[in-house]
Amino acid sequence: MKAYILIILSFFILSSCSSYDKQPVLPETDEKQIIFFSDEENLRNESNYYDALLELRNKYPTEIGNMKVVSSDESRLYTKYQVEEYPSLLIVQHDKVLKKIEGNVDKNEIITPLEDVLATPTSSKK
Repeated sequence: MKAYILIILSFFILSSCSSYDKQPVLPETDEKQIIFFSDEENLRNESNYYDALLELRNKYPTEIGNMKVVSSDESRLYTKYQVEEYPSLLIVQHDKVLKKIEGNVDKNEIITPLEDVLATPTSSKK
């Protein structure tokens, strides 16, 4: 059952994004932005991230809906945000990393810090 959910979520996330090869640098915005760094060759390691994102989707539909998925071949963003492990999830605002979660972690180790950052009011200062 978990594998079925993982496949469906993978399809949903990956199909909602434009071509990875032509993905532009992230647009400037005052809003918090979630960036998910994925490794297509090891999707099974990402299931806790997918489970956490699905759980948070009802509470933060805009943020989760606007999430950017970055593939392992998009080296510019990996370098820019100093991402060293797959999978990784960042919350960024004004090009500043507010929260970074990397590697194989438990679902609750993803949900709690994401909720803490997403629940904080958005800062309009640059």
